Amino acid sequence: MLPLLMALALMADGPTNVPSHDGGVCAGLSWITLAPGETATVDPGPDFEVLRFSGPLGPEDNWWSVYSGNHPQVSGNGPVLLERDGVTVRSALANGLFRGYVAQKGDASKNEEINHFFGSIFTGTPSDKAIFERIDFGHKRDQFCGKEKPAEK
Repeated sequence: MLPLLMALALMADGPTNVPSHDGGVCAGLSWITLAPGETATVDPGPDFEVLRFSGPLGPEDNWWSVYSGNHPQVSGNGPVLLERDGVTVRSALANGLFRGYVAQKGDASKNEEINHFFGSIFTGTPSDKAIFERIDFGHKRDQFCGKEKPAEK
């Protein structure tokens, strides 16, 4: 009961700023380089977190988010957008509608950590690959976030 109360208390506090270092932030499977003027906040959950990114004009400026955990509300059931550093990024479709991208390393049946990228900057088209140019699943992620798990905040 106590862990549940602690988790609820953390969520009640609302989002907090994510500390950045070397121009980016850790988000589960990924290292994300912040764009000029972009900030990130985190909404913690009991076994996941959601990082929310916004530009210099606030939350509605280039709004997008990354879920990091093992049980996203969507699955990567659409076409593959890209494969890099052992991570496959697929479109997430629900009732035929685009719901962002799911990034997963390794075998999907092993229930490993997943990133769900979603928000208004994603269009569900191949042009979204350009956004992923600042998202690293390999060397930078390993260097700044650790090889197995993201660094504790």
